[in-house]
Amino acid sequence: MSDEENPLPENIEESYEESQIAQELVEADFQVLQEQVQSLASERDQFQAQLLLTMADFQNFRNRSKAENAQRALFATEKFVTNLLPVLDNFERTIRHAESGATKEALLEGIRAVERQLRTVLEGQAVRRIESVGQPFDPEIHEAIGFEPGSEYEPNTVVTEIEPGYKMGEKVVRPARVKVAGG
Repeated sequence: MSDEENPLPENIEESYEESQIAQELVEADFQVLQEQVQSLASERDQFQAQLLLTMADFQNFRNRSKAENAQRALFATEKFVTNLLPVLDNFERTIRHAESGATKEALLEGIRAVERQLRTVLEGQAVRRIESVGQPFDPEIHEAIGFEPGSEYEPNTVVTEIEPGYKMGEKVVRPARVKVAGG
């Protein structure tokens, strides 16, 4: 065979060494990339574990908050009931006095005292009666159940309160049931 037929480089050893160096560089780069992938996978696993812990903490927080809110509502109701019990006691006393033959005037005064006491308890809860008679009709706070034609009041003015309305703070808890002057 002649050199023309053999397309081998002149220095096979040099080519082999260059090929070995290139392969070693590729293997070194591959090793670095493998280490980076392992490091990133480990970091991902840490973040995933941290996320699961955070989610569990949040669920526990939510459950604690629900329980605390239920306790607060129960405590608020308990306080209200505790404030109402003396009113109930006074109603029972009034009934006993009526049964024992108390005078009409004494009973009426006892009932008025209980009413004042009940209003005081409700006012302590920010419950206020809505003043209606003589006021312009307002569908936000009044419920019209009838009209009175030929009244001394201007049209659309509340002339009679059938059932009082109440607000708790600024919220209407029960609209006043009223009759309105017709025009």
